[in-house]
Amino acid sequence: MVTLHLSGQQDRYGAADLLRLFFGGPVEEQDDRLVCAGPDLEISCSIDPDEDLFRVRTRLGAWTLSGQVMSRKARRESKRQLYQLLARATGRQFPWGSLTGIRPTLIAAECLAESQDREKALRLLVDDWFVSPEKADLALETALSERQVLEQVPPDSLLVYIGIPFCPTRCSYCSFITREAPSRPTLLEPYVTALTDEIRGFFSQIRQPVDALYIGGGTPTTLSAVQLARLFDAVRAFVPLAAGAEITVEAGRPDTIDAARLEVLRHSGVNRLCINPQTFHDQTLVRIGRRHNVAQMTAAWQLAREMGFDHLNLDLIAGLPGETPPDLADSLDQALALRPDSLTLHALAIKRSSALHEEQVRTGASEADLQPDWGEAVSAARRTLAAAGLAPYYLYRQKQTIGSLENTGFALPGKACRYNVAMMSDQRSVIGLGSGAMSKIVCGNRVVRIPSPRSLDIYLERAGVLAAQKAAALLAVTTGATLSL
Repeated sequence: MVTLHLSGQQDRYGAADLLRLFFGGPVEEQDDRLVCAGPDLEISCSIDPDEDLFRVRTRLGAWTLSGQVMSRKARRESKRQLYQLLARATGRQFPWGSLTGIRPTLIAAECLAESQDREKALRLLVDDWFVSPEKADLALETALSERQVLEQVPPDSLLVYIGIPFCPTRCSYCSFITREAPSRPTLLEPYVTALTDEIRGFFSQIRQPVDALYIGGGTPTTLSAVQLARLFDAVRAFVPLAAGAEITVEAGRPDTIDAARLEVLRHSGVNRLCINPQTFHDQTLVRIGRRHNVAQMTAAWQLAREMGFDHLNLDLIAGLPGETPPDLADSLDQALALRPDSLTLHALAIKRSSALHEEQVRTGASEADLQPDWGEAVSAARRTLAAAGLAPYYLYRQKQTIGSLENTGFALPGKACRYNVAMMSDQRSVIGLGSGAMSKIVCGNRVVRIPSPRSLDIYLERAGVLAAQKAAALLAVTTGATLSL
């Protein structure tokens, strides 16, 4: 049993993240302690005032680390010390070191600002945060790209996300709130009606220019061509799209893509289309519960090109059940043969509400039992993408990913997705429309989050009310009024 005793102004979430990183499984909070399964270890962490600074101490057996830092850095210092001692006790290191619960590019940008030199910033990430040199270089390259992309998004503009929480089937690794459309076909039409009501209700009060619109899911092309046309009629009628606005549709499943739907999207001004195979191996597609094959993927891609879409993105996932690093390399080669404008490489995240996690629990298997070492495979993929001219432009991490790895978006020059970068930055307001969508309103140095109901029934009843609430919250920020939700 691992027991971590905490005192002072501790970041309990960050400490729990590190325990999960090293030992897996759930972490239980007991008064001033965190407990998880593992070897018999007693650890203590304290943060105490020390004149104008704070004294941070961490002890594990005969090992003790101590340091004096400013108040705002005390929690980070505590995590750094805890990571060092856990690494020493277990003999394990992770590619992102002590960077859990925080975007790596945010720390990379801070290191660049502090050092004013890329090589010095890399040393800070490696020496202070215990990030591997390869990941430190990735974080710095991506941070510089993010800065350039964010400069293209005016500070007073909006980002809009429209969520379509339906899919043809549910993938085994999926933990989202998607519904299988074939089992709930009668919900599609009222859902589109509710969405158009929310769009109209919100933008009847808000006329801020929208620089980027992202329609995601789920699988938006689960909607029929007629339903998609209804949705985009509302977008054209009510959404104040800025000149040159980026309009993305995450078509996702190749088996939902046909000429009729693509014609609606092309006519509606969609200028970025995502077609996401996840893998180029048919047996894996069957294994994870998708109903399309590689041939359908290639056909959908070629059709989209023929119909004039000049920015096509695709996604791949490293670590899918039954796959090996050579399988990923092969999928990447097949993907690059299609000449994508951008490509996002994900590390499989095994979420607790997914069928894949339930299968692990049922069989008693662990992540280590099911997964080879994907670290070098993902690094090799980055080198392959660089050789093809695709550079990293945004990066984020999730919990429970294989090998504690990252998700990275790569793009050709001029093809980075503005929505992805600005949404991740927490420096531009995002309005989320639809069931389960999250709005993030930037209010000075803080971000106010407004979730939409995950329940479809509740969303269908309250779409108009939700639109008014979100508009009122945004107006409070833009007029300088007190924001209370």
